[in-house]
Amino acid sequence: MTGDGGPGRRPARPAIALVIEDPGSAGEAPRWLLVRRPEDDPDLPGVWGLPAGSHAEGEMDEALVRRIGREKLGVEAEDLGCLSEGHVDRPGYRLEMRLHAARIAAGEPRVPQSVAGVTQYSEWGWKPPVELRGGAERGSLCCRLALALATDGRGRVRA
Repeated sequence: MTGDGGPGRRPARPAIALVIEDPGSAGEAPRWLLVRRPEDDPDLPGVWGLPAGSHAEGEMDEALVRRIGREKLGVEAEDLGCLSEGHVDRPGYRLEMRLHAARIAAGEPRVPQSVAGVTQYSEWGWKPPVELRGGAERGSLCCRLALALATDGRGRVRA
């Protein structure tokens, strides 16, 4: 992914979304940590999706995963690696997103957080990945990428 845009290219906005599997769903249908965007969100009001964030200048993926955990969920998140990536052209820019497997290393999720300047979620829950269909239908890139992930036949993400 590049951010220069180049001649005739749209500027890129790199981002990461987190796939965090509920450790309590081992041996049963998997559940992922999903978050609901606020009703006043300008892009996807009320949509359930994955916790996500945009890279700051020069920020590496692992640092962004930790920041998403802190600023959006109030937890310490550990990066387990990239699972998938894709892009979508939006008015004026190209959104380039990578899905990373992550786990909660410490803390319990709480939303919203009191961090200004970033989208804060209105709800969170451990939900089956199928709950991302509505977001995918409304144009959410993270939902589309997550639903397309390879699974082992039981809906578990291969990390």
